[in-house]
Amino acid sequence: MSYVETLTADDIAFGKRLWHSLRSNKKFPVQGMLWLFQPDAGEWHLLVASPKVDVLGARDAYRKLAEVTHNVPADSAQLLKIELVSPKQPVYQALRSVFAKTHSVEGARLGNTQVAGMYINDAYLYEVR
Repeated sequence: MSYVETLTADDIAFGKRLWHSLRSNKKFPVQGMLWLFQPDAGEWHLLVASPKVDVLGARDAYRKLAEVTHNVPADSAQLLKIELVSPKQPVYQALRSVFAKTHSVEGARLGNTQVAGMYINDAYLYEVR
């Protein structure tokens, strides 16, 4: 029997704090953010879609993210769950094709569903644009 991590209220609150700190930040533009369950690993990842990944590369984008979010309260386990992705990443593109024109998706939960041909085991959305 394998261990499956649960998305906790603390994780959701951390994601919300991070999203509110990033959504209007000019130094680190973000197009969307969501928790996504990775069934192979049994873990949740906080996907942050930013064009900085394409411009700077992943390593430098993580450095830049750390600079602009150092004041967001978080524990080390939450910080390790952040996964920076390009807005061109397939799962993000699939979600974007459905939710980009939606006024607000914050708090929406997707589970065991197909979105634009991509299977989503479980997700908690903050914004997808």
